[in-house]
Amino acid sequence: MDRPTKLTYQGREIDAVEVDFKVLKEDWNEYDLADGTRVKVKYVASNMVRLINEYDNDGDPIYLVKSSNVLALSVPENLKRGQKKGTNEIH
Repeated sequence: MDRPTKLTYQGREIDAVEVDFKVLKEDWNEYDLADGTRVKVKYVASNMVRLINEYDNDGDPIYLVKSSNVLALSVPENLKRGQKKGTNEIH
């Protein structure tokens, strides 16, 4: 159910509604770095708000999304603290 709220948008106080949502898919984006590290990032939305009487250039209502980025790393042993380059020996 939509819940009325007010928020500041572009320096003005705007009427808005918090809109309930259902997560359909939250995939990871994966990147292999040149140093052998694999970085996985996932965008996780926590709140959706539709602005009242505010529209983009296509006439669509403007939505604001509160979110967090979740980060997961797979790092080669030689890049971790306490490792000598080229060895797996811990110091």
